[in-house]
Amino acid sequence: MSDTGVIAAVTERARLLAKSLGPAAETAVENLRAELERSPRLGVLVGAQQSTEIYKTRIEGRGDMPGLAVAYVYTPQPPPQTVAIVSLVPDDTSADC
Repeated sequence: MSDTGVIAAVTERARLLAKSLGPAAETAVENLRAELERSPRLGVLVGAQQSTEIYKTRIEGRGDMPGLAVAYVYTPQPPPQTVAIVSLVPDDTSADC
């Protein structure tokens, strides 16, 4: 848990997707997970239902890793606040988030 009290994780499915894209993608997703512990609302809000918020964000491509479109879920209530990176896909389009 971070100093903000947010617990962030990568789902097994998202972890496998990152692994299939190579070490750079795995590192990028782990870096995003750590950033989401500090700032869980850093992406673009695409939906909310009760106390669950759904966000999207993008990780810029680098080296042999394509840009990644990432979806994550933030649940601020009830405590503890949690974030789960649930999906990622290669995204070579321009960043809009």
